[in-house]
Amino acid sequence: MGGFKTEANNVIFENWHVNFIISHLVKCSKQMKADCMNDNNPLKNHEDKITNRLTAKYLNIGDNFFRYVPQLQEHYDEETDSYIGRIDINVISADYFKGNAEAYYIIECKRIDGTTPLNKKYITQGVERFFSPAPQPKYSSYYRQNIMFGYVVQTVVIPNNADEIDRLQGILLKGATASEFILKQSDAPQCYVYKCEYVSANIGQVELSHLFFDFADVICKK
Repeated sequence: MGGFKTEANNVIFENWHVNFIISHLVKCSKQMKADCMNDNNPLKNHEDKITNRLTAKYLNIGDNFFRYVPQLQEHYDEETDSYIGRIDINVISADYFKGNAEAYYIIECKRIDGTTPLNKKYITQGVERFFSPAPQPKYSSYYRQNIMFGYVVQTVVIPNNADEIDRLQGILLKGATASEFILKQSDAPQCYVYKCEYVSANIGQVELSHLFFDFADVICKK
């Protein structure tokens, strides 16, 4: 019984971590969007450039619990002396600084514009990196929870597009089977967060939170 209580407490604690990170992402995204408007300094329609500004100017200010590190290489392969993955944003927890080099969360970022090509990339070049290729996926899941961050760069009805991504997962996703998207929270129409459970034969069950934030008004049109 004691072990069950410990596991339950671990889940509660990890859920708190993920929810805290998501709240911080939303807060910083809102501030970045407001600053883009006030300063007439739009974002380039480019995944890495959005990520770089967000991490350099916002994410590491006002969060004393985590450190947000962009563009970090992941999973060293001894046979080739190379890394098989590159993390968009690595979220380092206190456990990392206590000597556990695997204790971190991952935020995988992808642009969303409502079109089928980017919706497919969100899955095949985003979600799938947590589960394939076998036997070791490109990204780790130490806490069994990670975050997908969809940068919405064109005006779309986010819930409708989330439904389409949910549908496409059942067709395209390799390495795991997915449950349906469940809405966790929303600040309509600007921001929506869904959760989805994934089961992989290689790594077991992992939960991904899917955050979609509307940056369309501050994306450079050129």
